[in-house]
Amino acid sequence: MSQSEALEGAGKSARILIRNATILSMDTAVGNFQRASILVEGDQIMAVGLGTAPDIEFGSTQVIDAEGMIALPGFIDAHRHVWQSPLSMAAADADLNSYFAAVPGKLAPVYEADDLRTANHIGALQALNAGVTTIFDWCHVLHSPAHADAAIEGLLDSGIRAIFGYGFPNTETAWSMDSERPVPNDIRRVRRERLTSDDALVTMAMAARGPEQSTIEVTKHDMGVARDLDLLISLHAGNGAFGLPYRSVERMYEEELLGADVQYVHCNSLTDESIQRIADSGGRMVSTPAIEMQMQFGYPASTRFLAAGIRPGLGADVVTSTGCSLFPQMASAFQAARLQELEQGTPEISTYDVLSFATVDGAESVGLASKTGSLTPGKQADIVLLRPPALTVMNDPIGFTVLGASTDCVDTVVVAGEIKKRDGALCGIEAGQLQMTLESCRDRLFERSGFQPPSSSFR
Repeated sequence: MSQSEALEGAGKSARILIRNATILSMDTAVGNFQRASILVEGDQIMAVGLGTAPDIEFGSTQVIDAEGMIALPGFIDAHRHVWQSPLSMAAADADLNSYFAAVPGKLAPVYEADDLRTANHIGALQALNAGVTTIFDWCHVLHSPAHADAAIEGLLDSGIRAIFGYGFPNTETAWSMDSERPVPNDIRRVRRERLTSDDALVTMAMAARGPEQSTIEVTKHDMGVARDLDLLISLHAGNGAFGLPYRSVERMYEEELLGADVQYVHCNSLTDESIQRIADSGGRMVSTPAIEMQMQFGYPASTRFLAAGIRPGLGADVVTSTGCSLFPQMASAFQAARLQELEQGTPEISTYDVLSFATVDGAESVGLASKTGSLTPGKQADIVLLRPPALTVMNDPIGFTVLGASTDCVDTVVVAGEIKKRDGALCGIEAGQLQMTLESCRDRLFERSGFQPPSSSFR
């Protein structure tokens, strides 16, 4: 579609014109622009790179002057346990074993449906505030059908684009350690009644336990259910030393379970042979680099997957030990990869590569590359504007986004053509009231579980 055709087809419906921005489209066919405009009609991007486009400032067009700002696709958080939003930094010093003991072990079992609704609603708003327009919610506190409904309602209420990963109850270790229990049959109800469309703003996937958390028989059963329901399957694999004895990918290969519909998360301790088998099957990969290094999984596997021909997505994973944005994930991914290149000879990557992980590659990893991840005419209008802080000289917009930006720089967020954040504040949100709601939820969870946060030792 030419720019003139895009303008003629815009009609008189609601439009947004973002003008005078530095544009990082993340689409090589569209390119980048030092100072140009983006036209949005309804929920779609109509044109990119229009100059100032004064001839379309009419009717119901809302004009956003982005002078001095960077426009880019909304970030894709390809793996986050959104239910943990009330538990921010509650396990900052934890390695994987102590995290398992504290968070899934103590806190997860006490979640009631109302807690999960609050956590998912506000957790999704935390992500939107940080410029994340799409999130894969790997939800494994589904203790009842009411919990599943509450989790979905929280996502819907936030207005974020989300993939709801239907997981499992987390009430006892029998559900997650060498589990012999199949995925709850409620997953079929949710697919049949709640998340029926793959074109909606909130869609569905399976958060599968896989061979590192369940028997191979249960893995086969659960993946069969997901395939019967036509769901993307996401599972943890190669979780550092914890994952080594399970040989997850090797055993899945032996059972002919690998496929293009499987997303593998972490993968730090997978062998090169396993990574190649994932690549040969068309599988996807997501890295959560800050958490992986902090919890001692090992170096992120993203560059090893690059060598095998798979471009990874990025995720924040758990806000119990990291922030709510993808900014620290991008910085960690780049810095770790540079050190791996020196020490291990892995492929060299650039800041553009890492920004691609957080946008267009992330969209591919969650099955939404045809809809989002780049500023491409015809795609959904998921857009973020970053405003660099005072006393900042913008010499490299890509480098700044990956290594220098933070949530404080997120000026504007648009999801499917709707403005969710403007002038640095979430729209239509009473932040003070939500803060009290989140803190009350946290207090209930701590009281029920007996969990003692680090601050409890303060005078």
